[in-house]
Amino acid sequence: MRPRSSEVLWHNLVWHRSRIPKHAFYLWLEFRAAHKTKDKLLAIGVLQSAGCVFFCRELESLEHLYFQCPYTENIWKRVLALCNISKPILSWLEEVQWMIEHMKGDNFLEMVRKLALAATVFHIWLERNRRCFNNRFLSSQEII
Repeated sequence: MRPRSSEVLWHNLVWHRSRIPKHAFYLWLEFRAAHKTKDKLLAIGVLQSAGCVFFCRELESLEHLYFQCPYTENIWKRVLALCNISKPILSWLEEVQWMIEHMKGDNFLEMVRKLALAATVFHIWLERNRRCFNNRFLSSQEII
């Protein structure tokens, strides 16, 4: 057995009592920067090109995929509005800090926001893979 490591600050954003296991797992991967994005695959020689699958002509990285791409930015803006959050979209590290500070509790609204965070990360990654491997494309409206 491995020893228990210290708890990370974002633990309660992922492993709360209302979590959806599949969504929580993908959010955990995001917090650990473990998704195999094209920039990582390019660096180890698996791919020849690392362009964003959402056709914005940028390099696909975790930061870009979730927070800089116009396609996903549109999704985040709609999700934030649905969660009654009025703020600009920041970098991943700034977003994590904001979430840790503002989603500490387990009241209904904070649970909805935590679920929305995990579901959004999951469905953006799902759409990314759908485009990479199935050549199928959903609009940002369909993702939401």
